[in-house]
Amino acid sequence: MKFTQFIFVIIVSLVLTTATWANTSSDEILVSSLPKTISISMSEDAYPYQFVDQNGNPSGLMVDLWHEWSVKSGIKVIFKPMPWKESLSAVEEGKVDAHIGMVVNAKRKTKFAYANQITTLNNYVYLHNDIATKKSITDLKPFKIGVIEGTSHLDDLLAIEPSLTFKTFKTKRELVDAVIDGELYAFAAIQGYYQGIPVNFDLANKYQTSARISVNTVNLAPAVAKRHSHWVAEINQGFAQISAKVVDDIEKRWFGLRRESGGLMIAMQVEIEPFVDINPEGQPHGLFVDIWQLWSEKTGISINFIPSDMNGSINFVKKGLADVHIGYPESDSINTGLHRANHLYTVKSRFFSYQKELTNISQVDGKRIGIFATSPYIVELRTLLPNAQLRYYDSMAQMVKASQDGDIVGFVASSATTSHYLLNNKKWADFNQLTSTEFSTQIYNLTNVENTELAERITNGFKLISLHELNKIERKWLVNNDDRTFISRDKQIFLSHNEQKYLDSLGALKLGYLDDWAPMEYQNEQGEFSGVNSDVTDIISNQLGIDIIPVAYQDWDSLNNDIKSGTIHMVASMAKSKLQQPTLEFTDGYWPSPWAIATSLTEQPLFNLSQYTSKRIAVVKGYSINNQLRQQFPGLKIMPVADVKSGLKAVSTGQADLFIEQVVTLAYALNEGGFPDLKIALVADLAEQKSHIGVYSELKKLIPLINRALETIDETKQQQMYQQWVAINLSSEADKYQHWFKMLLIGLVIVSAITLLVIWGNRRLKAEVELRKQAQLESKFAAEHDPVTHLPNRCLLDDRLACAVTAHLREQHKFAILFIDIDKFKAVNDTYGHHVGDQALVAIANSLKKAVRKSDTVSRFGGDEFVILLNNIDNAESAIKVAETITANLTEPLRIDGISLTLTASIGMAIYPDDGDNAIALLKCADKNMYRNKKSANNLGYQ
Repeated sequence: MKFTQFIFVIIVSLVLTTATWANTSSDEILVSSLPKTISISMSEDAYPYQFVDQNGNPSGLMVDLWHEWSVKSGIKVIFKPMPWKESLSAVEEGKVDAHIGMVVNAKRKTKFAYANQITTLNNYVYLHNDIATKKSITDLKPFKIGVIEGTSHLDDLLAIEPSLTFKTFKTKRELVDAVIDGELYAFAAIQGYYQGIPVNFDLANKYQTSARISVNTVNLAPAVAKRHSHWVAEINQGFAQISAKVVDDIEKRWFGLRRESGGLMIAMQVEIEPFVDINPEGQPHGLFVDIWQLWSEKTGISINFIPSDMNGSINFVKKGLADVHIGYPESDSINTGLHRANHLYTVKSRFFSYQKELTNISQVDGKRIGIFATSPYIVELRTLLPNAQLRYYDSMAQMVKASQDGDIVGFVASSATTSHYLLNNKKWADFNQLTSTEFSTQIYNLTNVENTELAERITNGFKLISLHELNKIERKWLVNNDDRTFISRDKQIFLSHNEQKYLDSLGALKLGYLDDWAPMEYQNEQGEFSGVNSDVTDIISNQLGIDIIPVAYQDWDSLNNDIKSGTIHMVASMAKSKLQQPTLEFTDGYWPSPWAIATSLTEQPLFNLSQYTSKRIAVVKGYSINNQLRQQFPGLKIMPVADVKSGLKAVSTGQADLFIEQVVTLAYALNEGGFPDLKIALVADLAEQKSHIGVYSELKKLIPLINRALETIDETKQQQMYQQWVAINLSSEADKYQHWFKMLLIGLVIVSAITLLVIWGNRRLKAEVELRKQAQLESKFAAEHDPVTHLPNRCLLDDRLACAVTAHLREQHKFAILFIDIDKFKAVNDTYGHHVGDQALVAIANSLKKAVRKSDTVSRFGGDEFVILLNNIDNAESAIKVAETITANLTEPLRIDGISLTLTASIGMAIYPDDGDNAIALLKCADKNMYRNKKSANNLGYQ
């Protein structure tokens, strides 16, 4: 019995041991069930997560994570790049073992088994500039949204708004082509969608990263087919062994920024104006700062600056406290050991001498010359001047003082930085710049050597910035054109295959123009199309590769009718009008064309057209402004005329009080002569207009293409056209007479009998020239000053306001305008007569001048109104103190011809740039505030 029990126990033990061994073996098989080599499908164009690089190799954040997984697991991985939709089906159909990583959603869970999340991504809908004001996905219902087949974008967007409509594309390249061709106004993509495709400025400018709507943030996880769900455990096990630091390093390498802050940290040095410094408000500013801020706008990556000195800013990058240096003069002689991620700029340096003008750099060979110790051109300078004695300095102030003290004959330094320093310290007149010799310093953005992906991302961001945009920033900071690097040059715009095909189908296009509308467009003596618009037409023709045939017209009415009927296809210098938009399409504005009026010399200049109530205004028949004048200024009596000369003649002969025309055309016509009794004045109501090209409505697809061609007309090219067509020769009759007299003198020199006559005539000519010069000076003074108070008039005020805007914009300083109205001044004239009123105006003018500095401008705006320009103020309180002084001074009684007058004033104030960024806006604001104070009876109030 005992033996039987013993045998039973042995058998049971064997069975249990076998079962345990079997279970253990089964588990071991499960864990080690992955093949020793696995194939992984991935997208070929989902930068920066999974894509094929320029060498044809699989690359991206998820590729790097899987490489780390391979090291930890000991299993070899082979990547199979393909279009996104195929990468999903390849897993499902067993063509590959796993997917590199996809979004987890309910639909896919029926087909795939997921490992744990290994990273996240942000999805967006990118918007065209025309619909950039849309703020939610629901707002996009009227628009078809582009998506890539197989991505989660379609399901994610439908979950937000079920009534959305879509157009699907097989690859990102196909989607982007459709966007460039104008087929879409919105498309779904991940952050950094533009990476890995050719740079297209039209795409970058019309779909800026700031104009996008966030869809969601989703998890990305590796996936296998359902039948291989037992592989998931080992996949998770491999990824779990990758340290958090390694993951962080990989993410930082691919996102090119600190992902926790979502931004790029930029180290910057200070006190190198105008390139980089800290402004009085404690904010970074300068040329380099503006370029980086534009980079941020283009890439959608936020940036933060960390200021320090030159060495400190470099150490920030080396220690990893900053991602990139704002711009450093890296060279073979000055090598920081960091990686040159991007060439940012070229700084031009020249020789500056103290109170001595040089013609050649060799003149200072053998003498003492100042230079910064960190200058990269020291070797070049020694080669050029082998006998010179170099003195090294740490600051611009030290070199300038050494030059003034005679320790050195001059110094070599950045032309822009030196000019900025000398101007700010009022020493510009003491130094001379030698422009014939130039040293170039290359400025680079520096990153850590191992961070190659960050360097690539930085470079790709700068590729999105056009030369025109860089030139615009440079013009803001650098006054001297010779110091600038981004010189605009003609560049051919990019045209997609479909765009080129459309242009080829058009054939020759006809452009109508007026044959007598100089300088904008006219027919020259050879019968050729000439003027500003002829140059603009040539640019469009060359950029788009199309033939444009100019067709001359004698009147605007015929031209306007033919463009609407399609007899011609384009007309330049049109005003964009809603009334014409059903029959015409308009390009963006390409040329500033504010309206101006011609009046008689005796007409009092006024601020607004609305002040010319009941006046007769001549307008060229057919101009779109006719309707605007009737609606906006019903008090004006409109008088149609045939052309510009007819309008000027109507004012000159008294048939009309005013003639309105574009300021350039009007100025050109008046300077041509024939109307010495007329003057020109801008009006605020119509000052902001631009010229557009009107296009026949059936050629609507041509509009964005012409706009891209027009964008190549930068300020430099515009200035060249202005100099060619608008500049006017103002030679006087005395000049012509002198030329004739010289010729006569040569012809009669052999006739001794008239020698005395020649001498007498020459003296008379000189006297006439002197009298003419004096008359011109007096005429210029009279044209720019008020005849009663001798203060600057409205014309001179406009010039000084324009200069103030330009100067204060570059220096980031404020200025103020005080608009002053003398209360109830009409009663003075009515009661005591105009002679007393004029003396009172002179006394007021003198009182106003005493209240301001010599650098400020006091002007008579018209009638009993004065305008004061206060330059370089710290804040509004500074202007208020001046206004309080003025009101206090005016309360003192005036004694005129035994009469005692006590006057008050209403004052309105406007501050640049807080209340406006141009002269017209500031005058409007100050005028409005003045009237508000007057109506509230708060004459001493300021606003």
